[in-house]
Amino acid sequence: MELIARLFLSFCFLTLSGLTFAAESGTPVTRVTVREDDDVILPCSLDTNENIESMLFDWVKEVPRKEVFMYRNRNHYNNGLPGQDVEFKGRVSHFPEELKYGNASIRIKQTRLEDNGTYTCIFPDIKPSEKIFRIELVVEPVLKIRNFPGAAPKPYVTILKEKGLLECEVPGASPKPTVEWRDSDNKTLPSKTVQDEEEHGRFHVTVQTTVTEPGCYHCVATQMEKWHRISSEICVHHEQTVIVKEGDDAILSCSPKTKENIESKPFSWTKEGPAGQKKVFLYDTSNNDLTGQDKQFKGRVSNFPEGLKHGDASITIKNTKVTDTGKYICSFSHLQPKRNAEILLLVDALSGTGMIKAAVFSVICGVIGFFVAV
Repeated sequence: MELIARLFLSFCFLTLSGLTFAAESGTPVTRVTVREDDDVILPCSLDTNENIESMLFDWVKEVPRKEVFMYRNRNHYNNGLPGQDVEFKGRVSHFPEELKYGNASIRIKQTRLEDNGTYTCIFPDIKPSEKIFRIELVVEPVLKIRNFPGAAPKPYVTILKEKGLLECEVPGASPKPTVEWRDSDNKTLPSKTVQDEEEHGRFHVTVQTTVTEPGCYHCVATQMEKWHRISSEICVHHEQTVIVKEGDDAILSCSPKTKENIESKPFSWTKEGPAGQKKVFLYDTSNNDLTGQDKQFKGRVSNFPEGLKHGDASITIKNTKVTDTGKYICSFSHLQPKRNAEILLLVDALSGTGMIKAAVFSVICGVIGFFVAV
C-alpha cells in the first residue's frame, strides 16, 4: 500500500486576513495580500476533504470576468485545455498531490497590480447545490529603486518532490546573472545548473541544491554589470511521518542527538490541532503529580523505560484511531530548542489500498515543507 503524505507546509510572501471559507455570500470571505512581483496562493478547499481528482472546479476573476484556471478530470489550462485568459497564461498552477484531499488552491506567479480583484472558486457539479468560494486579492505596489531593462526579477524558489531538493528559477534577465544558493550564514552551497537558455538576448537560469538540515536558505541572483542583486528565501521544516492502519499500535520515535541518559530528564509529548495542544505523555521523575493527560490518550500511551539510559524518549500509542491522526511534538525542557522532534501520524481507516482521508495543514510565513526524519 502506497500512502504519500505531502502537506502544505507554509507559503512565501502570503498574508491571509478575514474569515475562513464559507458558502457563497455577497462579499469576499477571505482576503489575501501580496507584494507586487511576489507569488501568491489563493486557497480553496472542500470541508469534506473528499477526493476531487475526477471533479470539475473553475477559478474566475470577477469584474470584468476572466478565466483564470479550470480543472476537469485531470485536464487543465496548462495541459491543453482551451479558454484561459491571456493575462494568466503560464502564470497559474495548482497542487496535484493535494487534490485527493479536496484542495483546489492555485498559485499565481509574479503578481501584478492588475491582478487586484475578487476571485471565485466554483465546484459546479456538487449536489444538491454548487459550492462557491470567494477570495479578494490585494496586490500592494513595491517601490522599485532600480528599473534597469533586463534586471533579474525576484527569483522563484520552491522545494521539489525529492526530500531537501531546492530549486531557484530566474527568468528573462540580461545580461546573464550569477545564480547561487546560500545558507543562513551566507555561505554558498554546492549546486548544479539545470537550465541555462537564451532567447532574444534574455537568459533563463534554473539552479538546484540539496539540503539535509532544516533552516532557511536563499537564492541570490547577481548582475555585476548593472550593480543589481536580488534574492528570495525559502525555509525547510523537517518532520517524520508514521503511517499505520487503524487498530494497530504506533511507535513515535524521539531522542536527543547526544543520546545522553535521560532517566532523570523530563520530556513531554503533545498533539497539535485546531483547538490547541493536547497532552499525550509526560515523563518527569521530580514531579509526582503528572496530571493533565488528555482523555483521548488515557491508558493507551507508554514509553520504553529501558531505552531512557540511551536517550530514547519514544512512545507507543496502542490501538490507534482515525482521530489520532495529526502532528505530535516531543520536547525536552533541558534542551534548547526545547522542541526536539515533530512527527506526523497518519492513521488509515481503510484496509488494503485505501486512501487516508485526513490531511493536516501547517501554514507559516515561509514555505511548504517536505517531511523527513529528524
